[in-house]
Amino acid sequence: MTDAALVVALANARAVRRPSHAREAVREDALADTGTANELLRPLGDRDLPAIRSLQLSVVAIVHALIDGSPPPLGALNAIAARAPAITVLQHEPDGGLRATLRPQRASAAAALLIEALRELSELEPTRLRRCERPECALVFYDTTRSATQRWHAERPCGLRERQRRHRDRHPR
Repeated sequence: MTDAALVVALANARAVRRPSHAREAVREDALADTGTANELLRPLGDRDLPAIRSLQLSVVAIVHALIDGSPPPLGALNAIAARAPAITVLQHEPDGGLRATLRPQRASAAAALLIEALRELSELEPTRLRRCERPECALVFYDTTRSATQRWHAERPCGLRERQRRHRDRHPR
């Protein structure tokens, strides 16, 4: 089973988040340019950013469809894959999963990222993709817990803040 790290990183790349101890939520565009790119994309050059942004938008649409239980929109991602130097097609399986078929030809940084994203999407268990349960949080995560009961994308800030809110609701001043 995959941990879906790349898929989750791409799905959350432009999400609004409120870091620990921050008063206001912020939108950090991790794909704006290489100067703001997260660790996953730092080795890539500016020439690959348009392709990576298209890939990111396609992954976001697929992840949200899988979380919602609707058929994922694979057309845009498969169109990107058809233009890439590797021929990769993503197919929706009857069991709800996804399967990638790959025939590599040559690889650029964006093509390598595309191949990895397709591999992760085809190996992940769609029911383990989740949205953070904290209403103010828009991030997604892949639940790797044995019981498949993870509720927040991270303990800090969301798990801690949600428990604090419940405590304040139970014990008003």
